[in-house]
Amino acid sequence: MIRTPTAIGLVARREIVERVRERSLWISTGVTIAVLAGILVLPNALGFGGPTKGAVAAVGPQAQRVAALARAQEKGFDVALTARPAPDDATARRMVRDGDADVAVLSGARSLAAARGADDKVVGAVQAASQAARGGSLPPPLPVERAGGDDSDRQGIAFVAVVILYGQLLGYGFWVASGVVEEKSTRVIELLLSAITPRQLLAGKVIGIGVLGISQLLVIGLVGAVIGAATGQLDVTGDVVSAVGVVLAWFVLGFALYSCAFAVAGALVPRQEEIQSVTAPLTVLIVASFFLSFGALGDPNSGLARVLSFVPPSAPMVMPVRMIVGNAAAWQVLAAIAVTLAAAVALIALAARVYGAAVLRTGSRVSLRTVWRASAE
Repeated sequence: MIRTPTAIGLVARREIVERVRERSLWISTGVTIAVLAGILVLPNALGFGGPTKGAVAAVGPQAQRVAALARAQEKGFDVALTARPAPDDATARRMVRDGDADVAVLSGARSLAAARGADDKVVGAVQAASQAARGGSLPPPLPVERAGGDDSDRQGIAFVAVVILYGQLLGYGFWVASGVVEEKSTRVIELLLSAITPRQLLAGKVIGIGVLGISQLLVIGLVGAVIGAATGQLDVTGDVVSAVGVVLAWFVLGFALYSCAFAVAGALVPRQEEIQSVTAPLTVLIVASFFLSFGALGDPNSGLARVLSFVPPSAPMVMPVRMIVGNAAAWQVLAAIAVTLAAAVALIALAARVYGAAVLRTGSRVSLRTVWRASAE
């Protein structure tokens, strides 16, 4: 038998080389990038969405005059503004922090408070109105203090991240299952297992396809960031960079959790036509986790979102949302990682045992119970 590190490396290399040669990899990468580019570019290019909406809080008569002037020149800035009076500066700042206003013109119209995620066109319209209200040749712009968070931007990043995670986990899981079935149907598996053990084969297959998945995610993330920056639709800030890191890290955890289960599912059937049915429970788990993550997107601190971010099947898609939006404490992230890793390790050990007993069974589909009993003998 070949030594374990060498055997795993050979299998992983074989998986990478074989998959890179397949057009499906390049087609899926191109389609994902095209969809991402469409999300970033098409709405504005086609004129969808109309003017940028914004709310302006105003404290006192002078500030309300600035807000009225800003509304009067909405068309010039392609914005649609709503003026909201505020009794004092503290209330106006709180409105900005809570997301009830994008910009606040503080008492005396001497300064502005703007949300960190406030659109530049909204801030620009208010600044232009303040200059017009003060008169003179070219009054300097008002000082702007930033308040609140950029939750809207973070939520948009989190939405794109979870959609990509969903597609990658499901797609690469199917790759693992189909690869196992392909080897069984062509009897290649018998040749492979004459030189290496089932555990080595499983580990190499999972690692090889996992490396491809990470590489594809990194390419998609970099190209998406370049397109967004080039078109002005995305500021490549620390939030974007950290979101890419979060997606990569949780893809590794999620893939470790699901890939062995897909490998076992593939080992139970002899033909490619049966993959859909045998992997249906795993598909349901991933799809359910995907839709449940939307609840975390809307309310990251809800009880359901907190619970789902610790449950292994849903953690790889719910916890990244909470991390990107910024509502997950450090101890919660570490606990979710620990629980997911523990579940992955247990599943890998279980999968290796079942996989070894099932992968050589050809001819007809076998049940998991039958394979489990055979592995115990």
